[in-house]
Amino acid sequence: MESKTISVFLMTIGMLSSLCCGSEKKDIGLQGIDDLKTKQYAVEGQNLYLQYCSNCHQKDGSGLKQLIPPLAGADYMLSDVKNTVYLIKNGIKGEIVVNGTAYNQPMPSNPDLTNLEIAQITTYIYNVWGNHKGLIDLETVDASLNPPKPNQ
Repeated sequence: MESKTISVFLMTIGMLSSLCCGSEKKDIGLQGIDDLKTKQYAVEGQNLYLQYCSNCHQKDGSGLKQLIPPLAGADYMLSDVKNTVYLIKNGIKGEIVVNGTAYNQPMPSNPDLTNLEIAQITTYIYNVWGNHKGLIDLETVDASLNPPKPNQ
């Protein structure tokens, strides 16, 4: 009887261990960032992502099935940092195609996010889930949101 109780106990410990530690293994992207400034931006960006983005795009960037596109491995996001910056600030309406799947849910704008906060969020999402784009600096965000005006 005692050995059966021990076996059940050990099995329970193993299952709990895999559940609690499994989520940590998915988000090891921050561990792979060597540059200090990039890591600082990404750590702050992770907190902001969890606050502003993860409700729809999920903590792991997987999106919500056919409603909200994924960010993890998203060809749409990976193809253009400036576009991603613009979408975070201004939102989007209308259909987009991500990894061959059409999505047509509006994404709300985030007008209260500062350019620094957007730089931190983009640094985070471009350096986790297998991405290694490096620092998305404030100058990139500024240029994406305030393109130079043509000569008049």
